[in-house]
Amino acid sequence: MKNCLTIIKKELRRFFTDKRMVASIILPGLLIFVMYSIMGSVFSNIGSVSNDYTYKVYAVNEPETFSPLFKDLNIEYLDTEGLDVDLMKDAVRKEEVDLLIIYSGDFSNLNPSNETKPQIEMYYNSVRTESAAIFQTIQVLLNAYQNQLVGQVFYINNGIDFDLASDKEKSSSYIAMLLPFLLLIFMFSGVMAVVPESIAGEKERGTIATLLVTPLRRTDLAIGKIISLSIISLLSALSSFIGTMLSLPKLMQLQESTGLTNLYYSALDFIYIVLILCGVILLFVGLLSIVSAFSKSVKEATSYATPVMIVVMVVGIFSMFGNVSSNPFVYFIPVYNAVIALSAILSFEASTLTILITIISNVVYALLCGIILSKMFNNEKIMFSK
Repeated sequence: MKNCLTIIKKELRRFFTDKRMVASIILPGLLIFVMYSIMGSVFSNIGSVSNDYTYKVYAVNEPETFSPLFKDLNIEYLDTEGLDVDLMKDAVRKEEVDLLIIYSGDFSNLNPSNETKPQIEMYYNSVRTESAAIFQTIQVLLNAYQNQLVGQVFYINNGIDFDLASDKEKSSSYIAMLLPFLLLIFMFSGVMAVVPESIAGEKERGTIATLLVTPLRRTDLAIGKIISLSIISLLSALSSFIGTMLSLPKLMQLQESTGLTNLYYSALDFIYIVLILCGVILLFVGLLSIVSAFSKSVKEATSYATPVMIVVMVVGIFSMFGNVSSNPFVYFIPVYNAVIALSAILSFEASTLTILITIISNVVYALLCGIILSKMFNNEKIMFSK
């Protein structure tokens, strides 16, 4: 038993005196806490509308008896005089107005015995969060009001969906929310599978020492490592990307009955996506190469890479907000720029300028990682640490 306690003390002392091992235990828990906190905030905000938001609504022939139902809602009723119904529908379709309500028939005598019942038509845009929210709220209020009366006294949309969002917009909204996150995880997983083995693995086996003592410039070694690993990782990412795009209709349950079987993206959109993937993979390879060069073994490199992966996941979650920034400076933020650029492409809101900024900035960051890696290769203490 005494010998057993001696071994326990020795192992615990070795662990707690090694700052790297202590950090590898603390960091994942800390980052998971941050990630889940952010995820909770994100998911609670998805589909919600700010309390101070003012809904823009067209109301045609609204009876006075209905006005008190909506008095607690923050609604701005727009002037409908002289406007054609088609123009008002077009404003909802273009997301300039949140809702169009048309009251048809006689609402002065609401009686279930009336053969001809008045009808309420509500036109909305399901892609726009505010439009879907006010549509659902008013529909609930109207249903509650009708339930207070005896029997069916008026119809609400009469069983017809008055969603003015196009199939293209519906399809892109789902894809833009999910795909950037999936691609980011697939790319990082592919990079994580090859980089630690190539650098930390060679350190662990001692084969990298042979390369370092040759006349080969260590800067060339660092750049060669990054480029070769990037090619392998890119092939893995492209495979994941193609598989995801082919399975996306089934994944999102876009059945023929919904009319959302088409993805509507052009060849240029896919070229932009691949170029963005190339830039991000170069950056991921650069980052994990630095982590691997700092590590003593593949196991240690993998443990250090886990917190980085959690950070990447947190960044990817931001794509679920569905917001595309028009501020070009945002596209200089590494990794995050790829998320919002992919969301913009998939939402048909991308600009050539922001895409170029995203690609070039990530390539520049990858080059900086290459410079840091070459300096690490030139540091004997780092490369020959035991």
